[in-house]
Amino acid sequence: MIGVLGGSFDPIHFGHINPLNELSELIKFTEIRLIPTYISPVNKSFHADENHRYNMVSIISSSGENNFVADKSEIIKKGISYSYETIKNIKKERNNEDICLIMGLDVFLNIESWYNYEGIIKDVSIIVINRPNFDTKSIESMSSEILDKTTSDFKLFMSNKEKNIFIYETASYNISSTDIRNAISKKESVKGKIPGSIMSYIKRNKLYLEDYE
Repeated sequence: MIGVLGGSFDPIHFGHINPLNELSELIKFTEIRLIPTYISPVNKSFHADENHRYNMVSIISSSGENNFVADKSEIIKKGISYSYETIKNIKKERNNEDICLIMGLDVFLNIESWYNYEGIIKDVSIIVINRPNFDTKSIESMSSEILDKTTSDFKLFMSNKEKNIFIYETASYNISSTDIRNAISKKESVKGKIPGSIMSYIKRNKLYLEDYE
């Protein structure tokens, strides 16, 4: 099974990395692909360009301490990339190997607005990671189509193809890219929020210094 986490990674931080490492202990993923977004379907703006964001993901993926793979496919494609299309391309590339889409609860709560979300929940498994300031009970207001597929029982998720959305509650990592960028612009410490290798890259390339001036 291939894990897939897409996002801005602006910058990548321990709120991304730590839950993925935990999931790797639970599920023997062939790999976990980290896919930086080129253009967001919801017009989200980025503070570092796509090459810097990809480079930071690559640094983490090359550490040798994980099974992460930096995936540049959406950047190479340019334009807007939809998760359904990205998943379809990975399946074709990997001869229909099972895919598990990983996302934060904040993102999942909006999945019903995604392009062909019905195709996504039909074709792949999904792991939803709890996020600070978001209550998993909010899922109860989602459609029955979603609720019928959702479980917080890991064994049921792994054994039942009908229950292919797993709510994974981990220790709360109260870390956000916005807070990190804000702290960097004010020359405040971000120790414990991002790896030292990422902070070194940010300093070398003078990223985020003017974001909040």
